Amino acid sequence: MKSSELWARVKQLGAHGLRRGAWYPVVNEVTEEMLVVDVAKQNVPVPRQLVDVSERAPRRWSIVVREPSEPGADRISAEGHPLEYAVCPGCRSRVPFGGGRPEQMDCPNCQRRYPIDWEDRC
Repeated sequence: MKSSELWARVKQLGAHGLRRGAWYPVVNEVTEEMLVVDVAKQNVPVPRQLVDVSERAPRRWSIVVREPSEPGADRISAEGHPLEYAVCPGCRSRVPFGGGRPEQMDCPNCQRRYPIDWEDRC
């Protein structure tokens, strides 16, 4: 399988530079234990055990829910980011979502509409 066909999304907190909920293209499978992903046009090595890997590009909003007691939650709040947000599958923008459970959402950044993946929360 070619690395360009793989996508990775972080599943654990860590000093890897990946944001929860965002899918990143895999640019290289260095070893069975290590991948290199494209994060804002920078190659970032990430241990495979820290990410979920998919053979398909994301097509749904990821929902991220952080607990206030989680490490880093106070920093995120201080930076003005919500603890609950959606991540656009197209441009990886972090977008707060209002109440309810809409089936789809428009991205204010890339202007595209995608369905929301309510079942696979990050």
